[in-house]
Amino acid sequence: MKIGIMTFHNADNYGAVLQCYALQETLNKQYPNDEVYVIDYKCPAIEKSYVPHINFKRPWSILTYFKTLRKRKKFEQFRKKFFKLGTSDLIKYDVIYYGSDQIWNSRLTNRDLTYFGKGFNGKKIAYAASDGGEMDYDPEICELLNSFSKITCREKSMTEKLRKCNLKIPIETVCDPVFLLSKNEWLKIAELPKEKNYVLAYKIRKNVNFDSEAERLGLNWKKQVVQITYVKSLRKIFYKGQKYVEGISPEQFIGYFVKTDFTLTTSFHGTAFSIIFDKPFYVLKIENASERITDLLSELNISDRYGEHSQENKQSVQNFESYRQKSYSSIVDPN
Repeated sequence: MKIGIMTFHNADNYGAVLQCYALQETLNKQYPNDEVYVIDYKCPAIEKSYVPHINFKRPWSILTYFKTLRKRKKFEQFRKKFFKLGTSDLIKYDVIYYGSDQIWNSRLTNRDLTYFGKGFNGKKIAYAASDGGEMDYDPEICELLNSFSKITCREKSMTEKLRKCNLKIPIETVCDPVFLLSKNEWLKIAELPKEKNYVLAYKIRKNVNFDSEAERLGLNWKKQVVQITYVKSLRKIFYKGQKYVEGISPEQFIGYFVKTDFTLTTSFHGTAFSIIFDKPFYVLKIENASERITDLLSELNISDRYGEHSQENKQSVQNFESYRQKSYSSIVDPN
C-alpha cells in the first residue's frame, strides 16, 4: 500500500519540517510493510511566501537576500536527508494523511482545496490538522471534509468548530506530530550547540516585550541569552544582551532545546520541544493565533506558563507521557 503525507513540507520553517518528519517516522513504524511518502505538492501561496527577494529601495535587503538563501539551503539539505519524497500525482496513493500544521488556514494557502482532499478519491485521514483560527467553513469545504474517513485536530477549539458543521465522521483532538516521537528519537538527529549554560529565546509571533524579557531572564539567571532567528535583522545589532544564531539547520534547532537551561518563546513548537526535553519554559502572550499554544498548555494543566511577563517555573510536566501516548490510537489503520 502506498501512503502519502500532505502538509507544508517545503516551508523553510522549523515546526513545519519537524512535524512532517515526525509523522513520516511514526507512520513508518506503524506500517512497516507499506510505503510511506511525503507528497511533493507545493502550494503556490506557501511557496511564494518563502521566496527570497531584493527590494532595491532598501539596499540592505541584499544582505538579507543572501542570508535567506543560506537558510534555504540548510532546509533543503534536511529534506533531502530525511524525507522520502513522493510524486504530487495524487492518484498514485492509496491513502493520504492530511496534516499536521495549519493546512486548513485559508489565508495561508489562499484557499487551496487540495489540502481539503480535492482531487483525491482514495482513503483520506486528517491527523492533527489546524486552521490557525482562519478556516472558511463554507458548504464546499464541509462537503470535502465529509469525504474523510476520520478527522483529528490539533486544537480543541477547532474540534468544537468542526462538530458544529454536522459532519458525518468522527472528530477528535490529538497532539502535534512532534510529540509522537520520544525524547531519545529526537536526540538521534539533534546537533548539539557549542554553547553551554544559556537561556534560549525563540520568537515566531510578535511580542513587543520579548527581547527585554529575554535579557531580564539572562540577568536573573546570570546566564547568556541565545536567541534563534531565521534571519538576523539589522536592528538586532543594537541588542548587546543576547547572542543571535541565525539560519541554523533543523537539526541544530533541536539541539539548542536539548542543552538550554530555560526557554522563553512565543512559538508553539518552541513550547513543544521544551516539553519534550523536560525544560523549564515560559510562553509570552501573543495577540492572535494563540489557541494552539493555550490549548496545549491547558491539556497539560500548565496554563500558568503563559502570560504577559515570564515566570521562572522549573517544575516538570507531569502528564506529558500519557498525553503523547493517547494520540497513537488516532493514527487510523489504513488497511
